[in-house]
Amino acid sequence: MKRSISMPVISNNTGADSYFAELARGLEGRGHQVSLQFFPRRYEASARWLGLRYKCPEGTDIVHTKAEHGFALRTGKAKLVMTLAHSVFDPLLLPYKSTTTKAYHALLKRGSIQRSLERADAVVTVSEHSRQRIMADFGHRDVTTIYNGVDETRFRPLDEPQRTFRDTWDRGRFKLFFVGNRMKRKGADLLTPIMRELGDDFVLYYTAGFRGGDHADIASNMHATGRLSDDEMVAAYNECDALLFPSRMEGFGYPVAEAMACEKPVVCTNSSSMPELIDEQGGRLCPVDDVAAFARAVREVAAMSQAERAAMGKHNRERVLQNFTHDRCIAQYEALYERLLSQ
Repeated sequence: MKRSISMPVISNNTGADSYFAELARGLEGRGHQVSLQFFPRRYEASARWLGLRYKCPEGTDIVHTKAEHGFALRTGKAKLVMTLAHSVFDPLLLPYKSTTTKAYHALLKRGSIQRSLERADAVVTVSEHSRQRIMADFGHRDVTTIYNGVDETRFRPLDEPQRTFRDTWDRGRFKLFFVGNRMKRKGADLLTPIMRELGDDFVLYYTAGFRGGDHADIASNMHATGRLSDDEMVAAYNECDALLFPSRMEGFGYPVAEAMACEKPVVCTNSSSMPELIDEQGGRLCPVDDVAAFARAVREVAAMSQAERAAMGKHNRERVLQNFTHDRCIAQYEALYERLLSQ
């Protein structure tokens, strides 16, 4: 049955925005009527303003939003679904929080998220790790895991990808690719020591903007790609030899799944959701913050034959096709909505 779904979301220009945009696109593609509204980030400090601004469209069946501000919405008879991608109180995050962030989470996030979870008709998260943490940190027992999906028709192996990297930098080198921003949670601060450990036989292309602070000192075998278009991202995944992703904590881990869909080996952290995506047949999992372990893992993958790396890549794409496709994700949300509406 086709449904009317409203998605009021405070935008913070992160993966959460992409999550709702992709979810809306997928649901519309299946014939549902979706109203996706992004509200200014300033409402995050006082979600009651979002509640005043948001008007639930008449005839809405489902309101789906973030748990950070969902408690403030007036939804009428519509069922309320909350997504919480990860717990802000995950112990994996604690060492990388500023004093201000800790205070913000303690004073604001706990109250608003707790209220949202208690009010929600359904709570969704994007990995089993996140589900376990949400249950432990908020005492909420009814949490559904729906893995994020990637569009395997877009993120795919290309016969002849356009060149994104510089020939003069990478000729004869093992090419690594990192996707992410400067957040310490993403492990961007580990890239320079890893690349210095690896030396000149390896080159890393990274999308993160490294300017100032701890990120000013960049290894000579690192090169910024700048902002990449969607097509350039697919080409970059195809052009690299492996994804390097030393993130300390991920709710899901889009770059890992995207690289897997493009049939690439992955070297990432053995932490949070990432072991749910990648296994030893498709790459290497390294201890958090262990620069030497990451360098060893990259060298192991580089020492393999092209046929062995190709087999790893094919294994990864098969895992995506079985578990992490966009269509599979959308179908699970449809089933969740129908279950709620039938109650």
